Amino acid sequence: MEIRAINLVAWLTWISVAIPSIAWEMQREQLTAPKGIAWAVSYLLFIVCYAIHERAPLASIAAQTIAALSCCAFQPSGLQPVLFVIVAGQLGRYAISFALPWIVVQTIVMGITFPKPELALVVTYFSFQLFGFLMSRIANNEAQARQELARANAELHLATELLEMNSRSAERLRIARDLHDLLGHHLAALSINLEVARHQTEGEAKAQIEKSQAITKELLSDVREVVSRLREDEPVDLASAIRSLGNVIHKPALHLEMPPDLGLRDPALAQVALRAIQEIVTNSVRHSGARNLWLTLTPTDAGLTIESRDDGCGTDDVRFGNGLRGMRERVEEARGSIEVSSMRGHGFHVLVRLPA
Repeated sequence: MEIRAINLVAWLTWISVAIPSIAWEMQREQLTAPKGIAWAVSYLLFIVCYAIHERAPLASIAAQTIAALSCCAFQPSGLQPVLFVIVAGQLGRYAISFALPWIVVQTIVMGITFPKPELALVVTYFSFQLFGFLMSRIANNEAQARQELARANAELHLATELLEMNSRSAERLRIARDLHDLLGHHLAALSINLEVARHQTEGEAKAQIEKSQAITKELLSDVREVVSRLREDEPVDLASAIRSLGNVIHKPALHLEMPPDLGLRDPALAQVALRAIQEIVTNSVRHSGARNLWLTLTPTDAGLTIESRDDGCGTDDVRFGNGLRGMRERVEEARGSIEVSSMRGHGFHVLVRLPA
């Protein structure tokens, strides 16, 4: 939303400068003269370079600076220096040690293009540029802070899910061991004692002991069945864990496609799946600049397929950093496979296949 607003303001500024500039050229009857045509071409080139600045930021800003200087040279009187404020605003994403010299140099060259250099005018436009740069820098820092917060929330959320999953498994295993070691052993000892007593008695007492022994054996069988069930891995509710990510991630918007009752019985496999999803989401938040992230989970007879794509800036040179490298290692340890592809301007695509 903020990027759209900034782009809208930049376009309005460009149009606001264009209208009086065109009117001035028409008044002088210079619009169709070579100098007027050169000014018009430079002015159009400026906004074209601005429109593509997300694809090649630094090259685009350099081209805008040259176009703005050309506009000042071809139409020295007018509002052409306002274009440098737009350039300064785009420099807000870079360090002060890089952006400030850029602003100083373009301001000096701009002043030289004036027929009669006026120090007050140059200082005024320099102040406007500094204001645009600092405001843009503050906005960029806040956006980065929100992204880091969203990434930390996503990591914390999934880490909590994994901790709860491990806690539930550990608790079930503890209960199973306690039942087996305490109640199971006592029932087995009681059954043996009843067997001995049955051989030492006759008549009605023997019949009662046999009934008690049968009840004991049945109870022991029930305890063993409960212990076996507790030792079995509980299905991990992946669907619920992933849907709740939408509550902590707001940009990019998370679009999920998966069965409503998606679950995995193997907790180790569920951990690998959740870790892969965590890395996909946090990478999209930190690096892609995407507005939407589509995540599809498809259970198959062969296992689980995780596919993601976003509408971010993408890259022509996919490199495995620490996060992607760790995800690939975990997936390969689970005997799975991972495919990562991207193209500049066409987002990022990840395909993970995990075996059953």
